[in-house]
Amino acid sequence: MCLGIPHQVVEVLDRDSCLIRLGGATQHCFVGLIDELHVGDWVVVHAGFAIDKIAPDDARANLELIERYLEPVGSDPLPSEGEPRA
Repeated sequence: MCLGIPHQVVEVLDRDSCLIRLGGATQHCFVGLIDELHVGDWVVVHAGFAIDKIAPDDARANLELIERYLEPVGSDPLPSEGEPRA
């Protein structure tokens, strides 16, 4: 299973690469799989590759879900043996 994280395009470098940002981190990204990329677009990124464009509202919703699941869940996040997962 892979996890693609939405990032916003902050600079298009050439037809195959751009700079993306999430929070305060900016990084290089391969975008050869995406047609017509513009500054301000949101893309789903996996392993340094933009794999699809995503609408801003969908990006926001995805990031909120990811953030919710990254919040601390207590001292024992895994269920005991035989106990169902919540």
